[in-house]
Amino acid sequence: MALLILILIKDLLLPALMACFLAWIAYQQLDTNRKKLKLDLYNKRFEVYSVTLEFYQELIGEGASTSLVRKFIEKKEVAKFLFYEDPSIYSLLNEMHDKSFKINAANNNRNSPEVRSLLAQEAVDAANWFSPAIKRLSEKMEIFLNI
Repeated sequence: MALLILILIKDLLLPALMACFLAWIAYQQLDTNRKKLKLDLYNKRFEVYSVTLEFYQELIGEGASTSLVRKFIEKKEVAKFLFYEDPSIYSLLNEMHDKSFKINAANNNRNSPEVRSLLAQEAVDAANWFSPAIKRLSEKMEIFLNI
């Protein structure tokens, strides 16, 4: 009888315990990978937001540098895929990019006073548009930036 119990433990119970333990380890790995994916998405999405804020601040100040404009364009294009659930985020970033041309044109203007005046007014309008647009962007991205 004791031999039968030992055989039963060895042949049935031990493999069942091993299978349960391995299933638990697999579940832990799955959970860890899900959390890592969520964190990676958060980091990439937050980077889009922070580069946009940096772009806005420089643009409104003395004008955005070429390297920052390139970085903003790169992050704007990445946003198309990171925020595919809400395409309005990409549209808003695109509109920011379009408005930035007016501000940069006024900052780099060497034309006649009439053209300068017209460009300056367009730049002021674009700059005034940016502040509420940044707030809208923040609101739209909020659900994506909550872990």
